[in-house]
Amino acid sequence: MSVNQQCTINSSTLLCTLQIADSLFPIGSFTQSYGLETYVQEGRICSATSLKDFMTTYVHYMLGYTDCLAACLAYKYASDDNFDSIVKLDQIITALKASREVREASLRIGKMMLKTVEQLFGCPLIERYSTVVNKGIAQGHHAVIFGLVARSIGLSPIQTNIVFLYNAAASMVNAAIKLIPLGQREGQGVLFSLHPTIMETAHKVLSLEERNLGAFAPALEIRCMAHERLYTRLFMS
Repeated sequence: MSVNQQCTINSSTLLCTLQIADSLFPIGSFTQSYGLETYVQEGRICSATSLKDFMTTYVHYMLGYTDCLAACLAYKYASDDNFDSIVKLDQIITALKASREVREASLRIGKMMLKTVEQLFGCPLIERYSTVVNKGIAQGHHAVIFGLVARSIGLSPIQTNIVFLYNAAASMVNAAIKLIPLGQREGQGVLFSLHPTIMETAHKVLSLEERNLGAFAPALEIRCMAHERLYTRLFMS
């Protein structure tokens, strides 16, 4: 299958995708900075240039080996009707998120998304996953749920990765606009400059496996952990 064929999308899937990726979709992602606020208060990220450098690394090396890969694997396991692996994947993600705030953010956003899409789409896969989350068998991480939703509405694997990465990057850039602060056009410039990184990472993730989950990012982990002790905070992580 060519890249052009992979990127074909029907109108119904496009509308569902635009809805779940919209900043108004009620999952609360606008309340999170995932450690970015700590970097800004330290003065390490203070301009569009430093934000772009941070986001390029964050998308390629962090999201590419953690949440985006988790979404991609959840999609794959759903396609294979391997529900046990979906539950196991959720448990792995819990173990990988060392920072309490980041772990809680993933679960809070995930459960809000799960509740909303279950009401909107009523897909058997989503309903089944919701049941195991309610029973405490799975935790309900956002990345896992995103992959299941993407599979349910008809996105392809590459489309799933692209939408997930863009959505995560847009959320972080919007947080940076408030924190640094940046102008809206400057923020959009940073986001546009990330398009090649998003595409490259989205394709790379397709070749990764569950054993590739995990990123060595101690500097980011420390900032995520330090966030809850900042004197003033705009964001929950």
